Amino acid sequence: MKKLIGLYGTSNVGKSQTIKLVYKKLHEKFQGFIFHEDFEQITHENGDISVIVIINDKIIGIESQGDPNSRIFFSLPIFAKLKCDIILCATRTRGGTVIEVEKLNSDYEIIWIKKNWEQEKAKHEIENEKIAIDILKIITEQLK
Repeated sequence: MKKLIGLYGTSNVGKSQTIKLVYKKLHEKFQGFIFHEDFEQITHENGDISVIVIINDKIIGIESQGDPNSRIFFSLPIFAKLKCDIILCATRTRGGTVIEVEKLNSDYEIIWIKKNWEQEKAKHEIENEKIAIDILKIITEQLK
C-alpha cells in the first residue's frame, strides 16, 4: 500500500527543517533521481520545498509547509492525483492540516511521526537528524 508520512507537531518545532533534511538526504543517497514533469517544483530561498521526485520508478511527493493556510492544502491533492507512492508532509497536531492528510486514508497508509521541540540548539539538531534518518529508512524500504 502507498505510504503517507505525516510529521506533526506544534508551530516552530522544526517540522519543515526536518523534512528539508530528509530531502537533502534523499538527494545525496539517490543522486540520479528526477523531478516529475507534471508538477511545478517549488523551492524557496528559505529552503521550503514542494517537489515530486522519481526514484526507482516510485513517485515521492514532499511538502515542507504544513501550517494552517499553507501550501499543504494545494499540494496533497495533487500528490494523490499524480499517484505518488510515498508522500511526506508536515502538519500541526490537529485541525485542518491533519484533516487534509486524513482525507487520503483510503488510498494511503498514514504513518504519524511526532516532532517535539528541543530547547537546546545542539539537542534540537540531533533530534531533527534522528527523525530524518528514521523517515529516510521508511522511504528507502518502500523503494525496494
